[in-house]
Amino acid sequence: MKAYFTEEEKAADWNKVLIEEDDVLVEGEVLEGSGKHYILTGKATIEGEIYHDFQVEFELLEEPEAETCQAVMQVEWDWYDYVC
Repeated sequence: MKAYFTEEEKAADWNKVLIEEDDVLVEGEVLEGSGKHYILTGKATIEGEIYHDFQVEFELLEEPEAETCQAVMQVEWDWYDYVC
């Protein structure tokens, strides 16, 4: 699956992830993956600086109900890592 967040999903903040322990806010544009493994690509705000084409790879605790951005983003993450 490769899906772009819709304007409605963005308005509802389904594309935003705050990684509290690192103080990183990611605003996704594209979500790629399947099953429980995904990569979120977008912009990140780190210490007031904005980074474009920022990627976070993550695995979900369980498979989403559907392969849509909203369904994937509703499921809790098991782990994540930043893609360099």
